[in-house]
Amino acid sequence: MVVPAWYPEEAPEELVRQLLARTLCGVESLCAAEDVVLVLDGQPRWASLLEEVARQRGFSFEALPRNEGKGAAVARGIERLLPHGCRYIVTRDSDGDHLLADMPALIELAELMAAESGTDLLIVSGCRLDRVRPLGVLRAALEEVTDRVLWQALQFYAAQEGRRLSEAYFAPYGDWPDIQSGYKVYSLPAAAKALSALRSCGPISRCGVETVPAAEILAAGGTIGMMARRTYQEQPISGYRGVDVVRMYGEPLVWAFRRLNIPSPVALALLDDSLLRCPLLFDAVHREALLAVRTALATALGLEPGRLQVPQRFF
Repeated sequence: MVVPAWYPEEAPEELVRQLLARTLCGVESLCAAEDVVLVLDGQPRWASLLEEVARQRGFSFEALPRNEGKGAAVARGIERLLPHGCRYIVTRDSDGDHLLADMPALIELAELMAAESGTDLLIVSGCRLDRVRPLGVLRAALEEVTDRVLWQALQFYAAQEGRRLSEAYFAPYGDWPDIQSGYKVYSLPAAAKALSALRSCGPISRCGVETVPAAEILAAGGTIGMMARRTYQEQPISGYRGVDVVRMYGEPLVWAFRRLNIPSPVALALLDDSLLRCPLLFDAVHREALLAVRTALATALGLEPGRLQVPQRFF
């Protein structure tokens, strides 16, 4: 199990202890202590606290020398665990949102997929039935736009190779998978590919920690499934509050389009179709944020953004 950790320097110590305790409570009942890695993403104030907790519980601890983003922390944790030969590697955030009690169902689905799918490249995502409550309306909308566009881009890529990605293991939950969820189970070969992807994609790993591994694994013929999990009504702490949404959502999509060799006009059309299905596009408060992501993406792909064509009437 990899637990990437980051807490604001100004956070109350009592809150950090509570969140860490909630995250790690009972972990040994499902995972050997030596197979748990805490990775602190460059926040020196909390290094001694996390190291103390790890030592007391028999976990491994890593402290990145500087803040490199969640992708770097996840990569370092996977790197530590790969030699252990675990059948699966689970990633869980350090804010207590990813309940340990949901983990057996994710593993059970991974075992089913391994038995039925014919591939050892497997991802199981702990999906959220409602993203608005934990994320707010804008981030929730942008995550769903991102996941829908990414899934269609991956299907486009697979079609060029004469295949189609299976939707069998997430079909009950919708038309595309919750790729942006940080609660994931990776088969060992998928974890190795995730590590390689995060290490090779450069700075994009900061915002593309979920997009980059999924794109590489699924492009290589992997399979993704989903199992519903519980989540906070509102996140008590987040490293993404106030982050530039253009960078957070636009840059990983640009990376994915280039990696998957999606022609620029097709890429923009995929985004436009997804935006037109997003209710916030018709909300005066949030419309400009969505269109800013579109403009940045089009520009990065060498296109003139133009105006998003919205029908004047809805029938």
